[in-house]
This record gives sequence, structure tokens and C-alpha cells, in this order.
Amino acid sequence: MGCLKNVATGQRVTLAARTLVGRAAGCTLTLSHPRASGEHAVLLWDGARWCLRDLGSTNGTRVEARRLSVGERVTLAAGDVVRFAEHEVWELVDDSGPATRARCRATNEVVEAEDGLLALPDVSSPEVTLFEDRHGQWMLEENGAQRPAHDQESLAVCGRRWTIEVCPAGGRAVPTTQQSSGDPRVVGAMTLRFEVSRDGEHVALSLVRGGTALALGARAHHEMMLLLARARARDRDAGEVESERGWLYVDDVLDALKVDLQHFNVSVFRARQFLARAGVLDAGGLFERRATTRQIRLGTDDIEIVEPSPR
Repeated sequence: MGCLKNVATGQRVTLAARTLVGRAAGCTLTLSHPRASGEHAVLLWDGARWCLRDLGSTNGTRVEARRLSVGERVTLAAGDVVRFAEHEVWELVDDSGPATRARCRATNEVVEAEDGLLALPDVSSPEVTLFEDRHGQWMLEENGAQRPAHDQESLAVCGRRWTIEVCPAGGRAVPTTQQSSGDPRVVGAMTLRFEVSRDGEHVALSLVRGGTALALGARAHHEMMLLLARARARDRDAGEVESERGWLYVDDVLDALKVDLQHFNVSVFRARQFLARAGVLDAGGLFERRATTRQIRLGTDDIEIVEPSPR
């Protein structure tokens, strides 16, 4: 991910998609020299490169030897040296794109997204989940509701305040169902095949695409997925319109599975994580939520349930 290094001290600062630079307390990169302005400059990721813009600072911003005019926007590359008010000298040592992550304000703890997923406060107790949809847009799921996540927004999770840093949409856009061909695995462009044991105690999952099946084996969270798959398949086969298929109230799911809400949220996160690690590019879209009714459903109609024939 993008990183600036203080040439004098060696301090390194990773860059958010929008990094405000200056002496003010709200700046992402805080400058200490008194000649620096409160909001001196801003670094932005445009989807391909880092850009730097001076915000009308009193003592100026320079890239190498050239001073930027007020409001001028220039692109940076690894190795470029930036001077804020002459006395703050920083080098762009990594010009790769930003990473989605969350930082705890009180402890400075950082949680980074992996496989297009991020859980707060952690994966064992996911009160809030961020996931990447098929368009590269980061979504935030909290209290049964889904919405777009916003860079630098503040969240209160389990009594702690977090700031999230979100990559702009388009950084890793996932192919749509119509565009997908060959290897990419996308929810809606492959079949989820559930194979249920005779006693119903084991549920194995395979991803089927183009006549080829990738067997993923049995996992505890597959039971929850199967419950949602049955509801979706039932409504599909009954001719229900797509927008109304497969919705179940979360409380009914908890009752059916005999688990509490924390266990259910962990299962949802692990199911997404499991598919992401199997190469599903939009694993966050495995589930859909209705915020106002606390309903959830599987995010695809492409379901096959294989059960033993009755004896």
C-alpha cells in the first residue's frame, strides 16, 4: 500500500485513499514544523496513481525542486521527494494503491481487510463487517443493514471508536455475471451445490461452473447456508418473483438453528471468508439483507440441493 517516509526521522506513514496533510489535529499525516499550515496539502488515490495537491499553504509544497501553485494537482511516483513548507521532507517509498482497513482511535490498533472482507472488532465477534461487492464498492453491514462504506467515516463498535479507510470503487472491480467467463468465480455465475448426508448431520458444498465442480467439503456454517438455500429454492420453484425469493427473518433462522445472534454473525462472516478463499471474487454478496425487517437471504438463485433418496 502507499507509504511516505520522513527523510530525517525514518518515520513511515501508510496512506489512506484521501490523506490530509498539515498541523491541524484532524489531519491524517500530522506535520510538526511551525511553518507548516493547518491544512497544508492533500494526497489522493485516483484509482491508478497517487496525486498531490497544495491547499493554499503559506509556505508552499514542493515535489523535487518545483513548487506547486495553489490548487495544482500533480501525480507522484515511487522515489519522489515532497517538501511541505521546506522543512518537512517526505519520500514516497511505495506507490501502490491504498488498502481498506480500520484504525482504533484510542489504541491505534489497525485491522486490515483480507480477501475482500473486514470484521470489527475481530473475526471471532463480527459486530460490523465490511465487504467488497462485484463493482469494487465497499459495503458496510451493521445491525442487519447494508450500506456503502465511506472513507474516513467514524464507527462506534463495542465501546471503541474506529476510523475506516476505504479504497475507492474501481480498485478491484469484480466481473459482472454477463462479463464473467473462464476462471472467475462470481456469485450468480456459478451454482452452489449442497450435498446433504442421510442423517442431515453433514452438509458439503461444491461450486459448479461450466460442468466443473470444485468440492469444498463440509463446514459447520454450511447448515446455515442450506437453510437459506432451501427457502430460496422453494420460492424459486413456486414461481415467486426474484425480489421476494428466499427472505427469512433472522430470529426465525436463530430458532431453526438453535444458536444466538453472535454465533449466527460469526457463521455469516466465515461463510463469506470460506468462499473468498476458494476464489469467489464477490463473496460478500453471498448474503443480502433487508434492514427494516431484519430479514436475510442467500444472494443467488443458482442452487442445487442433493439429498439421499428415501429408503
